[in-house]
Amino acid sequence: MTTMKQIICFCCFALVMAAGCKKAPYLTYSDIARIQMADTITQSATFVFEPENIVQDTAYIQVNTIGGIAPYDRQVKFVQIIDYSYTYKRDSVTNQIIDSVATEVPFRAIPGVHYVNFDDKNMQSLMVVKANQATASIPVILLRDTSLATNTYRLHIQLAENSEFGLGEQIAREKMLTFSDHLERFDSWRVDSYLAPAFSWFGKYSVGKHQFMIDVLKQNIDDGWFKAASSNGSLRQYVTVLKQALIDFNGNPDNIASGKAPIRETASPSSSAITFP
Repeated sequence: MTTMKQIICFCCFALVMAAGCKKAPYLTYSDIARIQMADTITQSATFVFEPENIVQDTAYIQVNTIGGIAPYDRQVKFVQIIDYSYTYKRDSVTNQIIDSVATEVPFRAIPGVHYVNFDDKNMQSLMVVKANQATASIPVILLRDTSLATNTYRLHIQLAENSEFGLGEQIAREKMLTFSDHLERFDSWRVDSYLAPAFSWFGKYSVGKHQFMIDVLKQNIDDGWFKAASSNGSLRQYVTVLKQALIDFNGNPDNIASGKAPIRETASPSSSAITFP
């Protein structure tokens, strides 16, 4: 028969277990106003489709605030951070790391050369969350330096604390911009997998394929073009046209004799010939 002492002990144990299983409260950041980026996906841009007289472009970084709105404009602070690659030396016996060397990743964007410095006084009025707003698109002004024609430059942006905002989630404080003045992957074709919608239609990305598409379709093949074609249902027709154009070009005796055919992924004669799925 269960004794009163046993019942009391069981009830105490149940209360302890219930307290231990209680969920921890969500972190609400109710202490101060904070800010974070809406996404951390690498963003790409290129001047290649722009007329020569266009010497700057603007990329926008979406930011979200936490902790309520304010009846006045609030300044947002960006800083550029440097990226490093690391090589490690290991002990030949234990395989433990015993030394490392940090090397700066090349083609870091230079303020005043590749983009307008975030501290420039003309930028200050643009880098704000407007009054009574909880989100903003902060402009980053890219400059068309001649070095962009041969290399892709990297601008790694990080949010920084200031008098208006603390920082939000650790994983939502940085974003990479890459930009150039030559053909680049665009967002809808950012990777060679089905995570990128353009891959489903055109397959593996290459500069050779990208240029061929421009030559055949006589259009600027960029993210805006892809999204418009996807929206109006013309992608299937474009793929059909491109496939036939590739067959015709590669089968042309003159192109074969001159070495232009088959069209390859790069200028190297040893690179793979382009294909469409």
